[in-house]
Amino acid sequence: MTNEDNNYIKLKIEGIFKLKKVASEFNITSDDLVAFHNQFCDISELLPLNMPKHVEHVYLPAQNFKDRDVKLLKSTKLALPTVVSEKTYGVMLNFLPKDLKMHYKIKVKKENGFLEISKEKTYINNKEIEQTIEQLFEKAEQVLYPIQIATDEKGAIFKIINNEGIANHWEKDCKPMLVEYYKSETADNIIGKLDKSFKNLSSKKDLLERNLFYKLFFLPVYTNYPDFFKKDFLKIYFSGIKNVVNYTVEYSLEKEFTRGQKIALRISGKEEGNIFNKNSEKGEIDLLYKFHKESNAIFSITGFATAVENGIPHKIDFQLYELENNS
Repeated sequence: MTNEDNNYIKLKIEGIFKLKKVASEFNITSDDLVAFHNQFCDISELLPLNMPKHVEHVYLPAQNFKDRDVKLLKSTKLALPTVVSEKTYGVMLNFLPKDLKMHYKIKVKKENGFLEISKEKTYINNKEIEQTIEQLFEKAEQVLYPIQIATDEKGAIFKIINNEGIANHWEKDCKPMLVEYYKSETADNIIGKLDKSFKNLSSKKDLLERNLFYKLFFLPVYTNYPDFFKKDFLKIYFSGIKNVVNYTVEYSLEKEFTRGQKIALRISGKEEGNIFNKNSEKGEIDLLYKFHKESNAIFSITGFATAVENGIPHKIDFQLYELENNS
């Protein structure tokens, strides 16, 4: 309830009244809040010196309320972006204990009904790829691009639209070139595995999600968060141990926009226990997503995931940032 003449807001209190917390949220001291409340409330609503745990309403300066209100999300649902856009992201990964650093640029074009993704050259430890086998993978990977992906209503990969085009490009152009250029038993084995993958990419979405960019960029984060919170499970593939690590995670949607006026979603948790690791150190995961508040499009993803294999800790640091000068 608002009284324009007296310039106050009557705020309904849910649950236990915590004076310091409410005062901090509305940028007012506890003493000033109590004084202001007692100035405008009915006698039956006066706040005593010994603060009660149950308070139905508290009176606040209207301007303090308005200043906070513009910083708040108005819904616990994070809706899938619908605006057509074209963005470029910088992606950086660091793998430990190898201390291997990787970075590249990704272009994401949002069309009506799908995303078109293009990837630029990959750099390892700030250098172009030099190893023969790594070069083979890099050349084969370019068959994917541009890849057109349709998502479900939560933002997860639903379908690879140009699956047949990718398969044809692999069979007619890329595969013959690789077979001609790379002649070794190891190369033949790799090309054989790639052949199986590219021929029916849509049925092997899990292979695509081994790439941490695809796993995190297409994580089903566009959903409802009751009380700005939910629990779930998350699987991350660690190439260093050639295994998937399962985490029990908590999603926390921040009620306030960030200082940069972004929506923030934190995902954190621990590796699930099982009969093999019940007495061992467990891995952890901590990710921070930031979204544009106007469109809900991803602005950045930063964080890490860890796992322990045979007593050796493994860690992946991941950073994705939208680069400037995008439409």
